[in-house]
Amino acid sequence: MKKLFILLLLTSLLYACKEDDIRVNAPECVIRIKKLYDESLKCTKEDAMEVNLYKGTYRNEIVYFPMTMCPHCSTVPPADGYTCDNKKIVFDDFSEVEDIKQVYNSCSKSYIEE
Repeated sequence: MKKLFILLLLTSLLYACKEDDIRVNAPECVIRIKKLYDESLKCTKEDAMEVNLYKGTYRNEIVYFPMTMCPHCSTVPPADGYTCDNKKIVFDDFSEVEDIKQVYNSCSKSYIEE
């Protein structure tokens, strides 16, 4: 009976300690924006079909947005994004977004250090 109790305790600890994301010095803003887009961020197949979180500069504002990475797909660029102040920014022309950098990878479930 004692062994069964220990086994159940260890099993429950393993499931309770599951970590969804690996945090590596991620700013609070990036963590918050990632939660905002949580349902959009997904990894169907690494390096083939993934939706990750990116940041870029659009008209002098830093904006965060999900973007689909699929080398063999015809994808549409993001239509909008959010600033750290939760201000929604609509992109009139996505080609004006500069310095695009990935901040969260949905396949590795990790934040990217800057």
